[in-house]
Amino acid sequence: MNNQKSKIARLVRVRLWRKNRKWAAGRARIRCMVVKEFAQILRDRNLVRLLVVAPLVQLLVMGFAATTDIREIRLAVRDNDHSWHSRELCRSLGASGYFKIIHAAGPETSDGSLLVSGQAGLALVIPEEFEERILKGQSVSVQALVDGADSNFGVQGLGYLQKAIRTFTAGLEERHQSRAGRSSLPSVAVESRVWYNPGLVSRVYMVPAIMALLLLVTTMLITSMALVKERENGTMEQLIVTPLRSGEIIIGKLLPFVLIGFIELIFAVLVIRFIFQIQMRGNILSLLVLSLFFLLTTLGLGLFISTLVKTQQQAMLVAAFFVMMPFVLLSGFAFPVENMPKPMQALTGLIPLKYYLMAVRGIYLKGQGWLEFWPQALALLVWGIAILGIAAANFRKRLD
Repeated sequence: MNNQKSKIARLVRVRLWRKNRKWAAGRARIRCMVVKEFAQILRDRNLVRLLVVAPLVQLLVMGFAATTDIREIRLAVRDNDHSWHSRELCRSLGASGYFKIIHAAGPETSDGSLLVSGQAGLALVIPEEFEERILKGQSVSVQALVDGADSNFGVQGLGYLQKAIRTFTAGLEERHQSRAGRSSLPSVAVESRVWYNPGLVSRVYMVPAIMALLLLVTTMLITSMALVKERENGTMEQLIVTPLRSGEIIIGKLLPFVLIGFIELIFAVLVIRFIFQIQMRGNILSLLVLSLFFLLTTLGLGLFISTLVKTQQQAMLVAAFFVMMPFVLLSGFAFPVENMPKPMQALTGLIPLKYYLMAVRGIYLKGQGWLEFWPQALALLVWGIAILGIAAANFRKRLD
C-alpha cells in the first residue's frame, strides 16, 4: 500500500516537473521573441520615431489646438452717436476679454462686406440718440450682425456679446439708481441678425470642409501608395529602361490622379447640393480653379512621400502621422485657428489645407469671389509649385 502511494506521488512530481519545464521553455521562447522584436524595432530608427516621437508631437499639438473656446473675436463697431455712453460701451466690450474692437468706417452698407471678407466676425451698430435715451431712463436697442457660417462661432460670439452688454447695462443701472426722482432705469438690448447660416446648423459649415479633407486623403494617399507599389512590384525598373524621361514619367503618373480628383470633386458637389441640401452661393468655376491649385499640393505631397519610403505600409504611416493629423488639427477643420496660441497660429501658415478650407467655405457660404479669396489662392499656388518641384527633384534622384 505504501509502495503504491509512493509511486503515485512520484508520478505526480514527474508530471509537475515536466509541466514546469514546458512552461519554462515557453516563457524562454516568448522572452527570446520579445527581445528579438525589440531589437528589430530599435534597429529601425524611422519606426522608432513613428512610434515614439510622432505621438508625443501630436499630443503637444492637439493639446494647444484642440479647443472650442472663442477669444479675441473681431467685433466691428459702427458708432452713430459718438457720445460718452457709446464710447463707454465700446470700452466695456473691449475690456470683457472676448472681443477685439474694430471701428467701422464708410457707409453702413459696407458692414456686410466686413463679414464677407472675414475682417470681422460680428458687427455692432450703435444708433443715434443712444446717450439721450439712456439719460432719460429709456431702453435702447443696438443691432448685431453675426457671421453664422460657423454655427459654434455664431452661438458663442452672440452669447458673449449679450453677456458683455448685460454687464454694461448693470453698470448703468447702478449709476442711475443713485439719482433721485428716477422712476425708470435705462437698459440696452441686442437685436441680432445671423447671416450666411441663419439656422446656425453646424452641418452647413462642416460638410464643405469634409469634402476638402476627403480630396486631400484620396489624392495624396493614392498617389504615394501607387508609386511605391510600382517600386515594390518591380515595374518601376521597367519604366526606367524605356525611352521615357523622368519628367515624362512624373507627369504621366500624376495626370490620372488629377482627373480622379476632379471626378471626386464633382460628385461631392452634387452630393452636397442634392443630399445635404446645401447650395453653393459662389461660382463653381472658381471652386474648380481653386481645387486645381490644391491638387498641386496634395499630389506633390504624395509624390514626396513616395520618395521617402519603401513600402505601402510606410507610406500610409507617414501620411497619417506627418500629414493627416497636423493638417486636421491646424487647418481650422475642427478647431478655430484664432483660438490657438500665437506661435501655433504662425505654424498654421504652413498648412495648405487651411487656405483651401477658408476659400471653400467662403465660396459655399458667403459667395466669395476672387477679390476676397485671392490671398488663399496665391498661397495654394506657391505651396503647390514648391512641394511639387521638391518632390519631382527627389523622384528623379530615386530614378537615377
